[in-house]
Amino acid sequence: MASARTEGESGPATDPSLALALAYAPRDARPVFDDLFALDRRLADAVRQASESIIAQLKLAWWRDRFAQDRSDWPKGEPLLARLAAWDADVSQLASLVDGWEALLAEGPLTEEAITAFGEGRAHAWALAAAALGHPGTPSPDHSALLWSYADLAQHCSTPEDAERVRAVARGKGLLGETPPRLPRALRPFAVLGTQGLRSLRSGRPMMSAGGDFLAAVRAGMLGR
Repeated sequence: MASARTEGESGPATDPSLALALAYAPRDARPVFDDLFALDRRLADAVRQASESIIAQLKLAWWRDRFAQDRSDWPKGEPLLARLAAWDADVSQLASLVDGWEALLAEGPLTEEAITAFGEGRAHAWALAAAALGHPGTPSPDHSALLWSYADLAQHCSTPEDAERVRAVARGKGLLGETPPRLPRALRPFAVLGTQGLRSLRSGRPMMSAGGDFLAAVRAGMLGR
């Protein structure tokens, strides 16, 4: 597995950066953010916990098959699916998030193609969540999504070489020289995560590992960038 993520995957209860970001979600928007990151964590666990790539692929395929179905045909008894079915958006597009995680299963060192697919998968999912919250189009959370995705991936890579490849992709895409666009109040958690990702990728440090990181995240939560 190219990017074997050896540490526990992010979740609101264990990841201070995500917990801080979610604190800026308006009450009526919080369920969408919770659903989005719960799905992301479920897919991450499928990749991280599998002893063989084929097992991870089978778990990911289950989710991909669900998103290929009409939501009315989804099986009952899966709470996360039930919550996603309530989204006011085309949830079939969440298959891109599945594809992004599957790209990390390739053998050998991380490739630019896998890193890019991973970031784009998360960016598409964030854009869909924004649409579900009534904010399709611009300003898009794509830039923030890529920053956080690459920073998160880099700090969970199993080797320093893979981590540097991730940061190199971010630099090559010009992400580190620009400030993400200001996001509306409903999307402030994305602004917080994007700010954390930018600071991490620029410094090579894990997110929320220096005092200034917290202050920058709070500013993004208040101002949207």
